[in-house]
Amino acid sequence: MKPAGAVLVIIATSAWGITAAQMFQNQYEQLKYLQKIICLLRSEIRYARSYLGEAFSQIGRKAESPYKEWLLEMCGRMEDRNGTVFEEIWEAGVLERLKDAGLPKNTLGRLAAFGSQLGMADAEMQIKLLDLFREEIEQTMNEVQEEMRMKIRLCHCLGVMSGIFIIILLV
Repeated sequence: MKPAGAVLVIIATSAWGITAAQMFQNQYEQLKYLQKIICLLRSEIRYARSYLGEAFSQIGRKAESPYKEWLLEMCGRMEDRNGTVFEEIWEAGVLERLKDAGLPKNTLGRLAAFGSQLGMADAEMQIKLLDLFREEIEQTMNEVQEEMRMKIRLCHCLGVMSGIFIIILLV
């Protein structure tokens, strides 16, 4: 009975380690998808000559959740306006819809602040701002990727080692 219990404890703690490692991998995937959204937004503005609300609608129809809801809500709020400025619409949308997307907190903060710059610019300046933000995301992705390898290994090792430690304590 003890060997079976020991194996189950190691399996459970290893599963915990794998789950924790997937969280770090999800962060990287979310950054990659956000970068794709920014590129699509840039293309809509540059080549289709869409204004922001129209670009959000076009991209939002094709995007995955939670970005889909965020972009479509942004489009709806821009059409309604109700006396709010773009900066407030953008920031509220980011903080409400993307807070649980798995993005790093510093990226989420920069994304929320990015709306103040984007809403005040003409089309050419918007394209330059989107390029700059895309580069910031790429830099963050590189940092996350470097940390990710180490953290994933650490989570896997901690999962197994904590299981062994618990077995030693119980036996």
